[in-house]
Amino acid sequence: MIRRGLLLVVSVLLFAAALSLVTAQHRSRSLFIDLERSQGDAKRLDVEFERLRIEQARLSQPSNVETEARKIGLKPIDSSRTVFLNLPNQESKK
Repeated sequence: MIRRGLLLVVSVLLFAAALSLVTAQHRSRSLFIDLERSQGDAKRLDVEFERLRIEQARLSQPSNVETEARKIGLKPIDSSRTVFLNLPNQESKK
């Protein structure tokens, strides 16, 4: 009788350990898949960042800025239309 009870307890514990092992392996594989996916996303985002950095450098070139400014109706600086303001001397206020 005691032997059957002990065998039953050992069987239940063995089944629980096997189930735990299968669950842990499944979780490990799921996490590995998530890691691989995240690393792929990181690489893709790095490539996109470099592309955007290059595009920003190209768009900030003076020739490109001037071309775009002319498209929206801006004109080059004309010294005859420039107004210079004479501000009071900052040292005299101290």
